[in-house]
Amino acid sequence: MKKISRIVMGLLVSVGMANAQTPPRLRTPFVENWGQIPPAVLDRQAKEFAGTYFLEGPGDRKEIAFTYDDGPSLDTPALLDLLKKENVKVTFFWQGSQIEQFPETVRRALAEGHTLANHSYNHPDLSKLEDGGVWWQDQLEKTQQAYQKVVGFQPTMMRPPYGFLNDSQIKSLQGKGMKAILWSVDSADWFHTHQNKMDELASNAIENVIRQYIHPEAIVLMHDSGGRGRKPTILATSRLIPELKKQGYQFTTVDKLLNIPAKLASAPAAK
Repeated sequence: MKKISRIVMGLLVSVGMANAQTPPRLRTPFVENWGQIPPAVLDRQAKEFAGTYFLEGPGDRKEIAFTYDDGPSLDTPALLDLLKKENVKVTFFWQGSQIEQFPETVRRALAEGHTLANHSYNHPDLSKLEDGGVWWQDQLEKTQQAYQKVVGFQPTMMRPPYGFLNDSQIKSLQGKGMKAILWSVDSADWFHTHQNKMDELASNAIENVIRQYIHPEAIVLMHDSGGRGRKPTILATSRLIPELKKQGYQFTTVDKLLNIPAKLASAPAAK
């Protein structure tokens, strides 16, 4: 009996170790023909560039990071109002062109405890801009400078539009001390808001995706700008926060989830 118990315990330990070592991965289904990075590429780059390129947190704590791309926009203040009411901090991956348009919203988000990150200057596929370092100078560096002007620092984290970075670009980010943050749960709010013209239907679809695929230490992709507006995303957020809190989840920012600095100590050299 003792021998059987030892065998069972050994199997449990082995399973636990296997689970802990499971590579990061995208949980949500891939939406075909919408120009997004294939899941296999996300998985491969997360494995090959561990420590620089992230899909999720490293463990199984019941913490999750909501993230919002493409802003700031006219919709962002309503989202900030909601987050303040719920006492939830999130991470914003914003475009330099939008930062220049809405500097007061950027300052407000920072003052209210949210983390700011880089999402390019005007949302191109960065992997197509490799020649001559244009991807860095005209997109990421330009946005870093926009942040520097508005809030006085440059973020450590970036997220590539559509998820596309080639391997040499990731290596370049690595040399600059920056981190590429992707996602493990894509809410597909960009898709459902386009497919459903009624905000309620779009919101329900967004909520259902996140409900089905949420997991400990998830990084969840949403948007606070673009499309026909982000009211469905804000509505979904308003319903999901109390629901997920009841399930025992705590909300955190990506830098805290990954235990990395949110701000660069010094500006990286141009390349």
